[in-house]
This record gives sequence, structure tokens and C-alpha cells, in this order.
Amino acid sequence: MIKGSANPDENNTNFEAKVTRHRILRIIKWSLISLAVLLAVVSLYNYLDRKVYTGYTVTARSVRSDAETANYMQFNGHILKYSQDGAEAFDGLKDSIWNITYEMQNPKVATCEDFVAISDEGSTNVTVVDGSGNATSIDTRLPVMDISVAAQGVVAAVLSDKTATKINVYDKEGNQLAGLKCTMVQTGYPLDVSLSPSGTLLGVSYVRMDAGELKSSVAFYNFGNVGENEVDHYVSGYDYSDSVFPRIKFLNDSSVVAIGNNRMVSYSGSQKPKLVSDNSIDEEIQSVFYGDNEYALLFRNSKGSDNYRLDLYNEKGVLKLSKQFELAYSDIQITKRQILIYNESECIIMNKRGYVKYSGGFDETVLMMVPGKSFANYIIINRDITEAIRLE
Repeated sequence: MIKGSANPDENNTNFEAKVTRHRILRIIKWSLISLAVLLAVVSLYNYLDRKVYTGYTVTARSVRSDAETANYMQFNGHILKYSQDGAEAFDGLKDSIWNITYEMQNPKVATCEDFVAISDEGSTNVTVVDGSGNATSIDTRLPVMDISVAAQGVVAAVLSDKTATKINVYDKEGNQLAGLKCTMVQTGYPLDVSLSPSGTLLGVSYVRMDAGELKSSVAFYNFGNVGENEVDHYVSGYDYSDSVFPRIKFLNDSSVVAIGNNRMVSYSGSQKPKLVSDNSIDEEIQSVFYGDNEYALLFRNSKGSDNYRLDLYNEKGVLKLSKQFELAYSDIQITKRQILIYNESECIIMNKRGYVKYSGGFDETVLMMVPGKSFANYIIINRDITEAIRLE
């Protein structure tokens, strides 16, 4: 005779209790494992974040011969070389993406994502190159003074006319999309222009004389549906009586910053930009550098032994980092993870928390330094050699 439980409900209760206890123990087990993994990741992150490199090794080298007038700049993870004879985009050591030739005395370059716009100062032509090297020539008919380009190849060109300054906007095929007439009496003289990456918005910094006083304004024009019914596509603007803004820059499609002689102003909005911050500046700005949704102002340091101070701000004008350094820089690059400060003989590499990862000299005279595709790897360029290096 098989004996069973006299109380089936009691058996069910014990079984459910065992199942519940097993589930709880399993949850606790995986929680502890997850916590251990998280602590390991945090520890590794903190280690890498604070790790200091003392030297570097050359991992690859490519011999190259450039004209003495060649200049270099980084754009969208690539390197652009341009001179009076032409321009070349390349990736890494020697992987050429495209190469074009032209004849210019003083080429001016603007980039946005994969597009590059090049114009000779005072000429009536703008060359636009896409990511595959397809080049289009835009005939502006008037001398070009300044240019800005968007991610689709839309170009804004500041043009010199006899009685006024004009700002024309063209698509990448060279068709004129819009035109603005700028006079000292009405709008003022355009000091700087910037297109949003989408090409929908144009920001212009103006300066003018009003009753013997110097005044300025920042104006925004929308070439999309929102601006179609507005006079000259004008959608918003701000006047300033005590500041001049020689620099204006879209950091993304909805954030733009204007840098003045005594203030920095941030605006936000993808259709009608509005003021979000207005901060006064009591020191003279030495340089301005831009990163992804952020920008840095360089000042001469009046206190301490270091010569310079870098203040890093987000797109809303909030200070993220203030760091002093002594190196007499020739260029500064702001990437997603780090800040490169360098001249032809040495460099400082720091992360966004201000920890110096490397400080040291180069074996060769360096014209440009850019981050490589993986952590602690970089490309350095001089007139004759391009080198891939790894920090150690």
C-alpha cells in the first residue's frame, strides 16, 4: 500500500515554497554576479581613465612628399590635405579617398560630415566635394569672402558686391536656393555665417553702426517650410549693444553658439532658434575650438605657472571642464573621449575629466595629430612621413 500525504494542500504549499525559495536564490545569485561584473567594469574604466602613458611606439609608416604650402585638417574621421594646387582626402596612413586638382592662391575650406567646400578668396567659384570625390563647381558671379557647408552639400557663400554684401545659398548642384542682401543701414555687415548640418538653418553674425555706436546682432534664417512665408526667411534674431560676435557655429541641427568679444551666447531650436544662455566673458579669448556638441575657449592664464586655460562647454553653455596647461599649442582637437593639445614638437593628451593621459615630445616635426580608430592609437603627419603610433 502506497502512503500519500494526508493533506494535499500542505504538499502544494511546500512545493510552492521550494519553488519561490529557488527563484529568490537564483535572483540573488545573478544579482551578485551582475554586481561583480559592474564593479569589474567600473574598476577597469577607472583604471583606463587614470592610466598614464609614458611613451609611444611607431606601428606603421608611410613615406610621402608634400608641397611646403600644404595644409591639413581633420573632418569626419578623415584627414584633408589642401594646397594651392589641389586637395586630397585620406584615411589612416595612405588610403586615399579622393583627390582633386585646382589652382588657387589662398584656398578657404569648410567641412560638414563628408562634404568639403573650397574657394579661393576673392574668386567667383566654390568647389563642393562629396564623400566619394565627386566635385561640383558653383559659379557665384561675385567674389567670395566666406563659405559654410552643410551635410548634404548645401553651401552658404558671403559675396562682395559694390553697394552691399550678399549671402547666397546654393544646393550641391550649384542652383541658388536663396539670397540675402546685407547693408550697413539695415542688417549690418556679416562677420561670420554658419549652416546647420541639415542645411535648413543659417545663422549670421552682423555688426553695424547706429547713431555713431557699434552694435551687433545674431540672425537666423530658415530655408525649410517654416521660413517659406517669412520675409527673407528670417525667423528669429537678437540685438546686442555692447558686444561683437566674430564667430558663430552650429554644433548640431538644433544648437548654435555665438562667441563674442565679451560674452558667449547659446541658442536652441531646429526651426526658430531661441536664446538659452548668455554668459559674460571678462578675459580675452585666444582661440575657439569645436567638438561634438561642445566647444572650448582658450585663455591666457593670469594665475599660476601655466600659460593657458582651456574651458570646455556643452551646447547650452554649461562649463564641463576647466584645465590649465603650459604647452604653446599650434592646434587643439576635441574628440568624443579626449582632448589633443599639440605643437610641432610635443603634445598633451587628456580625457574629458581632465586627467592627462600622455605628455611628451615627438621624434619628428609634426604638422598634424589625429586620433586613430582604436584607443591609444594616433596618426601623426609631417612633410615627408605619416606615422601610426600607439601609446605605451
